Amino acid sequence: MHPAVALTIAGSDSSGGAGIQADIKAFQYLGVHGTTVITAITSQNTRNVTAIYPLPPSQITAQLETVLADLPVAAVKTGMLYNATIVTAVASTLKKHHLSPVVDPVMVATSTDRLADDTFLAALKTQLLPHALLLTANIPEASTLLDAPIRSLHDAKHACRKLADLGPRNILVKGGHLKGSTATDLLYDGTTVHEYSLPRIPQRKAHGSGCTLAALITGLIACDTPLHDAVPKAKRILWAMINEGYTPGKGFDVLNHSPLVMVPPEFPTLRHAQVWCELHGSLPPLLSALSVTLIPEVGINVAYAIPNARTLADVCSLQGRIVRAGRVPLRCGSLVFGGSKHVASVVLAAMTVDSGMRTAMNLRYSDAAITRAKKQRLSTATFDRDDEPAAAKSTMDWGTRTAIQRLGNVPDLIYDHGGLGKEPMIRLLARTPGELVRKLRRLSP
Repeated sequence: MHPAVALTIAGSDSSGGAGIQADIKAFQYLGVHGTTVITAITSQNTRNVTAIYPLPPSQITAQLETVLADLPVAAVKTGMLYNATIVTAVASTLKKHHLSPVVDPVMVATSTDRLADDTFLAALKTQLLPHALLLTANIPEASTLLDAPIRSLHDAKHACRKLADLGPRNILVKGGHLKGSTATDLLYDGTTVHEYSLPRIPQRKAHGSGCTLAALITGLIACDTPLHDAVPKAKRILWAMINEGYTPGKGFDVLNHSPLVMVPPEFPTLRHAQVWCELHGSLPPLLSALSVTLIPEVGINVAYAIPNARTLADVCSLQGRIVRAGRVPLRCGSLVFGGSKHVASVVLAAMTVDSGMRTAMNLRYSDAAITRAKKQRLSTATFDRDDEPAAAKSTMDWGTRTAIQRLGNVPDLIYDHGGLGKEPMIRLLARTPGELVRKLRRLSP
């Protein structure tokens, strides 16, 4: 089977973080075959844009006609179009081929350098937007298109409906520029405004995020994903790429387009998202603090519960394990809710006594580890698997409750010596993932 084909019509970014380069990376991430029509060549890096060379419209049309004559393009996006003559050339060719694009109305770079001239805006409104499948506008772009300020989520919802008057079938107003602890995007389908929220990533201003989001949506549409599913999925992927971004130059971050980035699942509530984010952020320091001598044969899981958790579905954990790879620990799997029974049961049992003890991980048992724990003044408790009653619903629930009851409070770690076919194990408990990492450092040899 051949991959789906998507097309991006945009400018070239010499720094590799945005434009055509970001779009191709986004298509590749999705397993989509990416095709390109370059509208302008920019001289830019992670700090600024120093020069722009718009291509002649005849050359742009030639690229577009040549691609469409041969490849079965299933979805199209437009990015930097720069001026009215380019907008008109692109719009007329797409209309001729009955293609409705995802339009990213690129006007300004992350560096605040302009990427469009004074003729661009009017042509965009009259020539391209009336034929668009989707308009993806950030707050400054939406404000410019409407010539009106957008200061709140309420303003953004009103803007969605006003932007629809320009002709696009669907409107996506991205809320990253609004203030608050969450970033909320609004999708208006002509009837309803749908909200998609994720926790804001602090101190991240990622070059190429708008290009990548539009390209991800386009790639998903090329794969026959309905728009109402494509938008939230693309947002989660983009969030992960920003969260695991890096700084290759002296300016802004760029996105991490690697297929290895950990993408969050759909969350039932915002607090689930916040717990996922906090646990995700703790994994790198946890792996750094973890000695391979503490990794048991069955591997390690780590879990973190939402406040007032009641069931396994309320506990976020690895859908996989942390295992030993030579001399280093290796994380296998992604974070999901309901992905653990063993460690999650420990957390839920501990929370019935102290609701703040919401996180735990299992570690390899050794007498040396218990001795280190006591020297570090980490409180310990234990249980014996042989004492488990037949009516116990879960060994970990019963064992955790038993150890806590014997000590009189929730300890820093609970251990047992194993049993028939059961490996001896330590469970390290804490209130937050950050505290868990600090305790792990004290326990590691």
